[in-house]
Amino acid sequence: MKGKAHASIGLLTYYNYTILSNTEFTILGGAISLFFSLLPDLDHFNSVISKKLSNKKIESLVEALMMLVPLSTLLYLGYLKKFDYSILFFLGLILFISIKKKFKTSIIRKFIISIFLILICILSYNLFKNIAIVKLLLFFILIPWFSHRTFSHSIFSAVILYFITNNLGFIIKNLNMIATLSYLSHLFLGDILTSQGIPLFWPLSKQRFKLNPFKGPSSVNIIENIVILLMVLLAFYLTFVSIKYKTPQQILLGSSIFNIS
Repeated sequence: MKGKAHASIGLLTYYNYTILSNTEFTILGGAISLFFSLLPDLDHFNSVISKKLSNKKIESLVEALMMLVPLSTLLYLGYLKKFDYSILFFLGLILFISIKKKFKTSIIRKFIISIFLILICILSYNLFKNIAIVKLLLFFILIPWFSHRTFSHSIFSAVILYFITNNLGFIIKNLNMIATLSYLSHLFLGDILTSQGIPLFWPLSKQRFKLNPFKGPSSVNIIENIVILLMVLLAFYLTFVSIKYKTPQQILLGSSIFNIS
């Protein structure tokens, strides 16, 4: 499923949650829901969230450094030891090819994202002195290094996320619920509806669960549109009923919802 679809579904999930929980819809909450609705795809180097945390210019610079540092070291050692530069040239060429083949764009991007998040982790701890923030950032750092649709697309990752964010309510009220529901929207209102499915119980089981009623390459687009449409209709319904009955308890349970006068 596309990143824009995940983001839309995550934001609608947050909006509907605010009505049902009788909490305020805020810009910060919306930003958090957008981030966590995209977070599971941090394990894919070409996903929307990965591209936002890195860019081609930085990747080209890092790749160049990965090439130049060992080559420069080799030449310097050759200068000190008075090696034959023709031999060093061939050794350097072999080293260059090896590095070029080993460090693909995906690895470089993961490396950059990890370094970026580590720096944020250090800065955040120095500012807030809160170990829960460090745990959350370490959770982010780990995701890119797993294969796509493994750890980050399992129910265990969502459970871990809930408990990690449980002590971060000082940032925004009900942060753990906003983050977890947005994260789960990616899994249960998104990727489980694709033909590839998701390994819900990874690493205990690699079996992939999928609920895709359609066949063909265009089925994902159809499902995206259906899910978004249903979430929009639910949002309109909840908004209307909340204006009429004021409280989420009345929305869910009482006051003869279907006898609106």
